[in-house]
This record gives sequence, structure tokens and C-alpha cells, in this order.
Amino acid sequence: MAQVTLSDVARTAGVSLATASRVLNGSSRVPGKAISQRVMQAAEKLGYVPNASAQALARSSSGLLGVVIQDLEDPYFSAVAAGFQEAAGGQGQLVLMAQTSRDADLTIVALGGLNAQRVDGVLMVGSLDLSAEQRAVFGDQLARVEARGGQVVTVGQSYGIGRTVYPADREGGRAIGQAAIAGGYRRFALLDDVTRAPSAVDRAAGFAAAIEESGGRIEYDVPAPVTAAGGRVAGDALVRHLEEHPGGPMCFFAMTDAVAVAAMGRALHAGIRVPDELGVVGFDGIAAGRDIAPSLTTFDLPLRDIGRRAFELVHHPEDADLPETWEVREDTITIPGRLWQGGSTMH
Repeated sequence: MAQVTLSDVARTAGVSLATASRVLNGSSRVPGKAISQRVMQAAEKLGYVPNASAQALARSSSGLLGVVIQDLEDPYFSAVAAGFQEAAGGQGQLVLMAQTSRDADLTIVALGGLNAQRVDGVLMVGSLDLSAEQRAVFGDQLARVEARGGQVVTVGQSYGIGRTVYPADREGGRAIGQAAIAGGYRRFALLDDVTRAPSAVDRAAGFAAAIEESGGRIEYDVPAPVTAAGGRVAGDALVRHLEEHPGGPMCFFAMTDAVAVAAMGRALHAGIRVPDELGVVGFDGIAAGRDIAPSLTTFDLPLRDIGRRAFELVHHPEDADLPETWEVREDTITIPGRLWQGGSTMH
């Protein structure tokens, strides 16, 4: 059976193709009520299914929102995305989601695809070490969203477009360092993020500052990416380091909870006692950190709430309901966190 076309509907209703398109594809230039009813009745009679792309072009809006995250396996990203999706679903909004594996070029491709779908707004979660050329392309793609009247919200990094939500990365890193010192640790290790993501750089800087202020130093920089796989690599490296350099207990700042959980698992399997020989600290506050034994010391962020509030900023920014504790300055929003003391460190 041949597919019913818009031309078939126009012919049956006795109207022009342009008139049928205006009625069925959501244009703001809709003809009179009688003609509209005639077109709708013809479409129903023929079983016509509107073309979503044509509807988007007609009204310069798709009814879709885009979310770009770097790693769906990492609970940090999935929790923020889940909060956004839940809030969008409550408002009847559909979400197109892209995972880009922490790859800047794949992120550019994803943004281009979302623009091709004419999304009404975009949320980008995570930070990347970008060249000047890549940053310019990011800005251009996001500017296209704004040019259609859409909103852009980024979490963790600004591209000069829209509003940016910043977790308190440097402050959190400092709080973690101070907690490690208070717990009695005098030897420290730090994940050396090989991807140089700006958020990881800030967390490391805060931690290092707290250690240096106490008169201590970072004994071991562990090179690995900020991923669960990187955490396993880091865990094995820490085990070797402790075996080759015996001494007092060491505290490892893993930069994210996903890295911390993986590293701690490798250490425990190797017979390292946590927290007595090795303390492990994460950052994010993912649910898995509470479920493991020992539970994970971390800097806790309201991840799902970040996603929910980000939806408000994308969908109805003028009426977005942000917590009083969130510091709002023009196009930047800083989110506080809190130290959560688990059993993975001495205290």
C-alpha cells in the first residue's frame, strides 16, 4: 500500500499544498477554522502521518531537547542525565541523548546532529581539554541553538554561550585534602588526569593546596584517565607503589567516585587494607559509593537535582526555581557540595 502524502491530503480536502502544510505541520500561519477542519478530516480519513522534520521546519521548533554527556557508564553523568530526563518527561518533553566518550571531535559531531534535528535546547555535561579551534566550533554549534531561540546550559565548562553550572571543584578538592590531613595521613597520592579536563585540574589544585598548606607534599602522581578503567590502572599502580615504598598509610585522591571505587577494588583484591594502609577519596557522591564496603569518602554533589534544575534552565529559564544555596552570577551558577565521610579513610 502506497504511503499517504501531504499532496493526497491537500487534493482530498480541496486546498493547496501550502495550506495543508500550514494546518498539519504546526505553522503559525493557520487558515480559517472551516478550512482547517476540512484538512484535518481529510488527513484522518486517509490515515496521513505528519512528517516530524517538516513540522519542525514549519514552526522553527522540534519539541526536542538535546543532552550531550561524555560517559554513560560513569554514574556522575548518568545521574545528571537521569535528573534532566525525569524533569523533561514530567513536562511531556522528548530528549535526544548523545554519549561522546570524552572525545572532542565526537562531541562536535553530536552537536551537529542535534542541530540537524533542530532541538529547542541543549544540556552539555562535563569538561574537555579543547584546542582554540575546537572551542570555536563548539561555540558556533551552540550559537546555532540560541539563534533558533533555544537555551544552552553547560555543566562544568563554559563555551561562551548560554549559562554554565559549576560544581565547587576547587573548594571540594581543598575540603578533601583537609579531611585527609585531619584523618592522620601524611603520605598522599593524586590521580594525574591524562586528559587534562578543566574540572579535574581544579579539583587537583584544591587538594594540592590543602596538602601544601599543611607542610605536606604529593608523593605520587598516578597517570590515568578519569574513567573506571583508569581507576583500575591507578589501583594496580598504587599497590605496586606501596609495595616498593613501605611506610605509613597513604591517602589517594581519585578525582571522581567512579575512579575511586575501581581503584579501591583493585587495592582490596591485592590485600591492601583500606583505610589503614591506603585511604581512598572520591568526588561526586554517586550512590555506589554508599553501597560498597568500606563506604567511600567523597565530596557529595546533588547530581540528580543538577539535572532537574538544568532542565528548568533550558525549558523555562525565566521561571527556573534554583536553591538558595546555589550562587547565581549572571550566566554562571556555582553549586556547593559537602564532605561525606565514609569508611574508606581514617577519621
